[in-house]
Amino acid sequence: VVAGARSPAARARARWAGADAVVALDTDDVAVLAERFTEAADGPVDLVLDPLFGAPAAAAARALCRGGRLVNLGGAAGGTSPLDSATLRSKSLRVLGYTNNELTARQRAEAITEIARRAAEGHLSVTHETAPLSDATRAWQRQGEGTASGRIVLLP
Repeated sequence: VVAGARSPAARARARWAGADAVVALDTDDVAVLAERFTEAADGPVDLVLDPLFGAPAAAAARALCRGGRLVNLGGAAGGTSPLDSATLRSKSLRVLGYTNNELTARQRAEAITEIARRAAEGHLSVTHETAPLSDATRAWQRQGEGTASGRIVLLP
């Protein structure tokens, strides 16, 4: 498991959570990030689960092997990505999107029950901080900059 994170604190959390390697996302240079991902994984990978999009997704796509798959789960690093056609075609890559909105009510209930069970057993945690609702604009900026100490929970 290779993780990517912007801040040193987020990289430390990824290591603590069990990542085998962590890549610093301190640049938007796709070539540099691709080299870091490939090196961290000791070569090309079969699968990328991407909650970031943006430059990190384009770099991760370059780290995929022939026929590899990139599954996008979100856009924390950007709503668009400089993913180039040559990368997709040269390796016959598959790019897929995933959303929980496709789950049935039953599937969603089962997933939430399982997550709650694991959290109650102490197997899951989320690093977070709280901020007043009146500070939502600044909190959102800090989240986007990667300077927040985890997820931000707004309090009314």
